[in-house]
Amino acid sequence: MESHHTYSINLNRSPFKGEMSVLFAGKGQPVAGHFIGPAVHDYFLIHVVLDGEGVFETLGKAYTCKAGDAFVIFPDILVKYQSSMTNPWSYAWVGFSGDIVETSLSSIGITPDYAVIREFSLSAAQKMLRTIRKSMDKKNSPALGNMEASGWLRLLLHELGSKHIGDAEQSAIPDSHSFRQIDQAIRLMSLQYGQQLSIEGIARTLGYHRAHLTRLFKEATGLSPMQYLLKVRMKKAEELLGSELTVAQIATSVGYNDPLFFTKQFRKWSGQSPSSYRKSIVGGVTNHTT
Repeated sequence: MESHHTYSINLNRSPFKGEMSVLFAGKGQPVAGHFIGPAVHDYFLIHVVLDGEGVFETLGKAYTCKAGDAFVIFPDILVKYQSSMTNPWSYAWVGFSGDIVETSLSSIGITPDYAVIREFSLSAAQKMLRTIRKSMDKKNSPALGNMEASGWLRLLLHELGSKHIGDAEQSAIPDSHSFRQIDQAIRLMSLQYGQQLSIEGIARTLGYHRAHLTRLFKEATGLSPMQYLLKVRMKKAEELLGSELTVAQIATSVGYNDPLFFTKQFRKWSGQSPSSYRKSIVGGVTNHTT
């Protein structure tokens, strides 16, 4: 049985490494009742509903989405989405990844708890998504196509964020001052992970007591500041292990003066030593689907 009446997808043949970058984009019209999940993804994914309606489920909540709505899927969070039986939706999507993505989405009010954007400019979003797909058809210059697609992705996020932030001012999103402060803490960690950061120092910089910052940070991200900093450092270490740098050089680059302590932390994070992880990624290939 066919799952879609129509379906097309474009893949990016030259994505940036580490930076925010489009992985693929597509457009489809699923059959009535078609669903995906419950499942997790290892990349970010935006679906824009073009017509009809369906239900998006995440974090124990269900949201009915119709034309002009969008929903954002975050990595490692269980989701399910299903087309209506009576008025099946059609949608366009874009998958993307990068070290700055989570921070960028958070800065415009899009988080796993606030991942549905209502009634934004559908015509503008359609144009951007269509251009993203066309960008990846530049067979003679995939690098230029990648840059163009990444630029249009940022414009799409601007469109979604402009609507979302306006709605958030009237919703239950945490106090805007606190939200901005947490965003500053995230940005500081994302940029200064190679320095000898301390949570006390970050809290002092933002004018908070450590315990208060930790509480606000957990409310906003689901992680403690130390857990988030560890995640940033380990993700960067994974990236650097694909380079020619020694383990000791990588340790210093991500904020650890003691290579043995870095190795211990990395093993806890990945289940492998840095050397074993380096061997495992040689020649590795990742497949992306929606």
